[in-house]
This record gives sequence, structure tokens and C-alpha cells, in this order.
Amino acid sequence: MTTPQPSEVTESPVRPTRSMTVLILLLGGVLALIGATQTWVTATGFEAAHIDLVQLSGQEASPVITAMALVSIAAGAALSIARRIGRWIIGILAILAAVTMGWATINVITNPLSAVALKIAETTGTTGFDEPGAQLEVSALPWLTVAGAVITVLGGLIALIVGRRWPVGKTKKYDVGEQQQPHRADRDGQLDEIDTWDELSRGEDPT
Repeated sequence: MTTPQPSEVTESPVRPTRSMTVLILLLGGVLALIGATQTWVTATGFEAAHIDLVQLSGQEASPVITAMALVSIAAGAALSIARRIGRWIIGILAILAAVTMGWATINVITNPLSAVALKIAETTGTTGFDEPGAQLEVSALPWLTVAGAVITVLGGLIALIVGRRWPVGKTKKYDVGEQQQPHRADRDGQLDEIDTWDELSRGEDPT
């Protein structure tokens, strides 16, 4: 008589949920936006022009950084209501926005003089950074925007790779035949937090 061997319980891998990905995109966009609104480059030593310093923020250095940060935030908000194809599109847009603002930020970090030269010319009336006492200082805040860009890329990749596997709650097209089929829904698994809230807001029991 053989003793039955206990069967191994296969556990499904834990995947990031839609609500978690939404938070990742929002966090990345907010961090990038906060970083971009701060002072990145400070130029001092303009005694001849009677100006103590010239400061340049991230959004002044490259307006596209702020725009892409807002795109990332909008992508996170849109992901909370997007369906399968929409999630794929949002993932691509989030990655493109993150790469764009990350690249622009790195350019400012590696070449701050080029970024601040125009503002120096407008403020001091000089055409170059050639005064003997002039100094240039780059703060650490651009790296906050870089961190936001990296986080946004992560959120975009999750939306691309895992987004199609997230459950889908009831769609409006099923509401038309609700009297004939009162509980028909498009679901391919357990609803996540956002879908559960949508069901509750319609007065339905998601359980």
C-alpha cells in the first residue's frame, strides 16, 4: 500500500495591481514636477553687473520637463479607468514622457552653463560667462526629477506587461441588456480595488 504524497500547492505569482501602478505613475510624475519647479543652477559673481546671482529652475531650463511630468500624472489618472488597449497606450505614453524628461534633465546636469547662459545674458546684459569672479553651482534637485522619471518608466512598463492581465469590471455595453441578463459582466478574475469601487458606486455587490 503506497502512501499518497502530498501534492504541492502552486501559488500564482504576485503581480502589481492596477491601483498600485496608478500610484507609481502619480508618484513619478509628482516627484518630477516638484524637482522641475525648484532651482537647479545658480550663477554668482556678477559684480560688474551689480547682480548677486542668477537662478535657473528646471522648468526654465527646459519647459518640456514640466510638460512631461504633467503627462505622467495624467497617465496615472487615466490608467485608473482605462481598459486593455488603453492601458497599453498609457504605458507607452508614460515611458516616452519619462525618457524625454529624464534626457532633458541629464542634459542640464551635464551641461549647466549651456542651460543657464540665456538667462545670464537676459539678466546681466552680458553675452557670456566670462567674468573673473563668476561661478556656477548645480543643486541636487535635478536628481529628484531623474528619480521621478525612473519611477514613471517602471509604472509604464508594468502597465504594458501586466496591464492586460488585470481584471475588467462591468462595461457600459452590458448595461443595455441588464434586464434580460441582470448580472452579466466582463470579468477575467478577481476585481481589484478600483473595479470594486466602481461596482459599489453603481450600487452593486462586487462579491
